[in-house]
Amino acid sequence: MLGHSLVPALRAAGMDVVAHGNSKGMDVAGDLTDAAVAADLVAASEPDVVVNLAALTNVDRCEEVPNEAYRINVKLVENLVSALEKRPGSHLVQISTDQVYEGNGPFGEDDVHVANTYAFSKYAGELAALRMPATVLRTNFFGHSQLEGRPSFSDWLEKTLRAGTEFTGFTDVLFSPLGLDSLVAMITRTIEARRPGIFNLGSHGGMSKADFALVLAGHLGLDAGAMKKGSVADMSLMAYRPRDMRMNVTRFEQAFSVTLPDLKDEIAAL
Repeated sequence: MLGHSLVPALRAAGMDVVAHGNSKGMDVAGDLTDAAVAADLVAASEPDVVVNLAALTNVDRCEEVPNEAYRINVKLVENLVSALEKRPGSHLVQISTDQVYEGNGPFGEDDVHVANTYAFSKYAGELAALRMPATVLRTNFFGHSQLEGRPSFSDWLEKTLRAGTEFTGFTDVLFSPLGLDSLVAMITRTIEARRPGIFNLGSHGGMSKADFALVLAGHLGLDAGAMKKGSVADMSLMAYRPRDMRMNVTRFEQAFSVTLPDLKDEIAAL
């Protein structure tokens, strides 16, 4: 989903982009959990920078089949790093997650607390990426998905609000996501700067998912009366969900000389 917005933006910025994936219209395809396939793809495309968006993000699936989470979220990264190490000067941008946090945020980059298999696998993927010069971006995002059949959280929420369908807004799940357009702009900046390290990439002023729904409904002029406020603990989910994933984004702002937006402003922009 992120790639369908990122690739056109990078090309518009004048970059020569080779798009890998399983969707129609991609330049190349291949199972990157296979070390030989990853090596061949890197050798053929000769990239200066690889942005790795490939991941198993289904949290319950990761809990149910941890080896699949390992193959896609860890082994795949190891394969890319092994291939890129043969290209001196190359750089990896690894997209990670805010789910490596739990407790009372906002969290700095050193405050890791993994609470489910998905978070553990993504954190292990970060460690694999950092075997080489790499920029790890811990993020969460919302916005208009350009990938058919893959709505974003805000896409789903808007559709649900417009339909007047009853849903539960979690009051105990806090996050600080970035709008998709802002995230694409910041990844572009990251590619250009090639500054290694781990960085939180989100917005200021995080909020609960219930409050996010209320703010979005207000901007759309929609009635949020069908939303029930509740706890994620009341849901029958296989994997534990972190309650507070809000991030302190100061390190990214200082390293890349930017000021990241407030979450309310990002919702208004959407």
